[in-house]
Amino acid sequence: GRLPLTFAILPPCLHMGPQLLSACNFGPGVTANVSSLTACAMALRGQLEADESETNTFYLLFCAALVFLMQAGFALLSAGSVRMRSVKNILLKSVMDACFGGLVWYLIGFGFAYDNSEDGNAFIGGSGHNFALSGADDTTGKKDYGYDAVFFFFQYCFAAAAATITSGAVAERCTLVGYCAYVFAIVGFVYPTVVHWVWDKHGFLSAFNKDAMLTGMVDFAGSGVVHMTGGICAFTGAFIIRPRKGRFGELPEHAFAGQSASLQVLGTFLLWFGWYGFNPGSTLALHNYARDAARAAVTTTLSAATAATTGILLKRFAPGSCGGSPGVWDLGHTCNSLLGGLVSITAGCTTVEIWASVVIGFIGAFFYHGASCLMRRLKIDDPLDAFAVHGACGLWGCLAVGFFCTCEYSYTESGPACGVFYGGDGLLLATQIVGTIFITLWVGALSAILFSGLMAGGLLRISKEVEDAGLDNSKHGGAAYPDIATAIEEATERITPKRITSATDAADA
Repeated sequence: GRLPLTFAILPPCLHMGPQLLSACNFGPGVTANVSSLTACAMALRGQLEADESETNTFYLLFCAALVFLMQAGFALLSAGSVRMRSVKNILLKSVMDACFGGLVWYLIGFGFAYDNSEDGNAFIGGSGHNFALSGADDTTGKKDYGYDAVFFFFQYCFAAAAATITSGAVAERCTLVGYCAYVFAIVGFVYPTVVHWVWDKHGFLSAFNKDAMLTGMVDFAGSGVVHMTGGICAFTGAFIIRPRKGRFGELPEHAFAGQSASLQVLGTFLLWFGWYGFNPGSTLALHNYARDAARAAVTTTLSAATAATTGILLKRFAPGSCGGSPGVWDLGHTCNSLLGGLVSITAGCTTVEIWASVVIGFIGAFFYHGASCLMRRLKIDDPLDAFAVHGACGLWGCLAVGFFCTCEYSYTESGPACGVFYGGDGLLLATQIVGTIFITLWVGALSAILFSGLMAGGLLRISKEVEDAGLDNSKHGGAAYPDIATAIEEATERITPKRITSATDAADA
């Protein structure tokens, strides 16, 4: 009934908390009875659980920081893709996506997205616990080791990404008032509702809800929830606000080229880097999910690499009538194809086999290319190809799960739902189709009402005078590159003072 016990049996990496020290402090060579051993074992188990919880909190915090860094990627990509006259404007909006959008998510968005009650609504959250984090409690008996707080932060980073997608589509002609209005609507209501449908345990499309429609939609990291939502808002916004002056017909294509290829590439790489928090981080924990997080990192890499390689070849060798640029190795198209590959794999990053990510990225490049060509044929001006990258490829990402989801990796609460290529009965594919239809109708209808109302009220589009002068000069105290602007203005005065009236016009020409 008495056994020897020393600290030597304890794992050397275990954090020696005060409870564990008290329960297991026998000292070298000191014997212990069964009751003291039991107390020590219970303390040891509690300490291990605490260490696991704290590790999960840190893991999600780290992944959230990577996703937050994507805001810098969006900012650089946007600044590189617009003309010199609008750089300050698009950068300011990128900053405010994170700041103003963060306040909106805190006050109402998070509450509409997630419902902590036991009998929550299937359509939208509303228990009140998450509005302004009014139910947050880390001081009483509840020990979540900071997880609830970091979960809010992680979800905020996703919401900011959804809002940023839209800003690129209406770049160079949207007012700051109009921008604030659509950020409030998207982050505060439109996007959180979709989150609730698909990711909350009560959502009618949620794979975590055993009573969900059909099998429940499998969208692991947000091809539909985040990217389709942002992409559809981008489409309706770009359509309603109308093209930039001279975009189709009056001025040559190169007059609207992005002002910095370097910023475009840096932005693309930062976004790709952040995606390693976006996709693997969506496991929401490390313990028991390390295998899934690691697989997500690999599938994310291969889909992006395949899409970029496919995109550059497609643009180079496709005929001009099909949107190609024969003889040109197009950098911008390659970067956007890469991003399209990332969007395409986001829904199924943990539920498909590694080889399938190559196929998904390959097809994703065609979805991006086709959607980009369609936007130009429809004469819808989308400076960053936001709809083609996020909307079209987000759609494909959701549908791809219906084909490639394996039975082993599936996580639907009603039982493993497999893709049709793995013996599935087609029910998962049907769910993915129905889910994308719901997202399209909801986001399309609300964003159309929002942008149409702002446009009718004169709050969405800048005036012709402001557009002629450039947003930076008109609204932000001068050009982003003042030395270059001054040099161009001096040159234009010497060469063609009557035909070109401003430095920004000359830079664009």
